[in-house]
Amino acid sequence: MAEVGLAEIFRRRHTKVLSEPLERTGAFLPLLPALGFWVGHSDVHYSALLLLVGLLYGVLAILRRSFGFGLQAALAGNGGLWYLLHHIDGFGFMDHPQLWLIPAALSVLVAAYLNRDHLSAKRHASIRYACLMVIYISSTADMFINGVARAPWLPVVLAGLSILGVMAGIFFNIRSFLFLGTSFLLLSLITIIYHASVDLHQTWLIWVSGIVLGLIIIALFAMFEKKRNEVLAIVDRLKEWQA
Repeated sequence: MAEVGLAEIFRRRHTKVLSEPLERTGAFLPLLPALGFWVGHSDVHYSALLLLVGLLYGVLAILRRSFGFGLQAALAGNGGLWYLLHHIDGFGFMDHPQLWLIPAALSVLVAAYLNRDHLSAKRHASIRYACLMVIYISSTADMFINGVARAPWLPVVLAGLSILGVMAGIFFNIRSFLFLGTSFLLLSLITIIYHASVDLHQTWLIWVSGIVLGLIIIALFAMFEKKRNEVLAIVDRLKEWQA
């Protein structure tokens, strides 16, 4: 960390003969204790070590606006989390995949956003879609692996993530956040209704939900016919949003 700080000081003073070697050395040195952990005995907690390495690479990613350093920070930080989860009973990858995958996907999303100037619009959109699908699918898989009857809070977690995605899509004008968030929000609501009607034997919920859905569809068609121009204008504005 000290070498990275010195490298930044010399870089701002335009002393490349000192800044470049210190920067390369400072970026490489954190890997030595992480790799040496597997060679010799150490009392250092490996998760904490990887988190510190991830913090260092995160600082480098912000200072250099480097997508590569951002990915290294994501790998190191999430590696520390994975190592910790692996050693906790009941938190394996096949038990709770969202705990393993969501932090990694969020890390890549943040790294891509910080380095958006160095990415083409198409590549940035592809990264967003891939990360969002990992987040939502892992949360959905966790819900089906553990079962709603056993873990009724999991559909609520999926709904919460979906609502956050919709809000982020509206705030940042990003279609992928809005569309995927809305889709998985509907999935979580359908799962909650199905669980309540089948597992809890509240079959009336299915009939009520079907009636409400029908009324909503009729209302949407009526609104479209009455305010066709306004609806088409909203659709045109959505097309101007980022993918």
